[in-house]
Amino acid sequence: MSTRTNNLLHLSILLLLLSLVRQENRQALADVLREQWQTWTLLAAFFTYYALSNLWGHTPQHIDSPITHGVYLTGYLLLMAMLLSDERTRRLAMLAVVGGITVLSLWTLMFDHTLVLTERAVSPENPGPTNVIDLAGYCGIGILICGMLLKEKASHWLYLPVAIMLVMMLLTQSRGPIIALVLAVGCTLHLHVFTRRNLLIAAALAVLVALLLVMTPVGDMLLARFEELGTQSGLRLSIWHHTLSEIASQPWLGRGFSYELDFINYSGEHITTTHSVYMGALLKGGIVGLLLLLAVIACGLWQAWHKRRSDSRYSLAILFYALVFMASQGMFIISNPRETWVLFWLPLGIALSKGLAEKR
Repeated sequence: MSTRTNNLLHLSILLLLLSLVRQENRQALADVLREQWQTWTLLAAFFTYYALSNLWGHTPQHIDSPITHGVYLTGYLLLMAMLLSDERTRRLAMLAVVGGITVLSLWTLMFDHTLVLTERAVSPENPGPTNVIDLAGYCGIGILICGMLLKEKASHWLYLPVAIMLVMMLLTQSRGPIIALVLAVGCTLHLHVFTRRNLLIAAALAVLVALLLVMTPVGDMLLARFEELGTQSGLRLSIWHHTLSEIASQPWLGRGFSYELDFINYSGEHITTTHSVYMGALLKGGIVGLLLLLAVIACGLWQAWHKRRSDSRYSLAILFYALVFMASQGMFIISNPRETWVLFWLPLGIALSKGLAEKR
């Protein structure tokens, strides 16, 4: 991410600290920390453990890196939890996320559509992720947030960004985000989404998508991508097999936070990522590190399940989507502001926030 992004993060955290001058905000922060102290304790343990992993990873000079990232991430999560728990700021914050992803999608559709369609890449000038899979992942998050906003307050204009993000997702020809979105809707939202009205809207969107697939090369390309699923799965399985062999000598503690893959796959590709956040956690932190990550995830799922009635399971759907998505994408989630902040930490922040009904 750019220096501008880091500066915006610093400014946001500074404004959060300044807002604590008011007693009301201090009380809100204290409530968040007190009511979810187990989650914040686990997060602190998670960041500290991966910082210490630099010791047995023989990179003690990097021991401060996970701690620094952890402080930023904690500030980000606290900011999200407070903004989304307040009726005065919740909708505005959600709309800002949707607006950002929609503008990014429109920019890419206008200027990079040929690159995305033919090479599954974006230009250096593109303000979004360099990997189109992550871009499609953004769109899935945005679509589900739109669903949450529509459930809280019917604003029919929100169907427009849904359509834009859906087109962008299909244009990337990325299977993982599409599968994750289908599973998230089917497994968590089926009781609330499959109403007569929503089915009619979905049918209208399906007609538009069908026209897009039939009248453009996207349909054939997307079909070809799904036909390659078996081959691509084999590539990922070979990467995961190599990852497991890398940690065989240190299964409990892993190879350290700074350790990266570096090998040539049987297909001739130079591999530097595990293509799975879970495998990345295992590689860097071993079984202990993976268990800590799963404990943090379990806390998020519990919070999302606890407020399932107040937000119609949308927090659960968004976090579930993120968990499925990162099963076959990415490397690790402790970092400076980058794609994983939107694809994992944002869904976790939404899960940790209070629902509107809880506030009342």
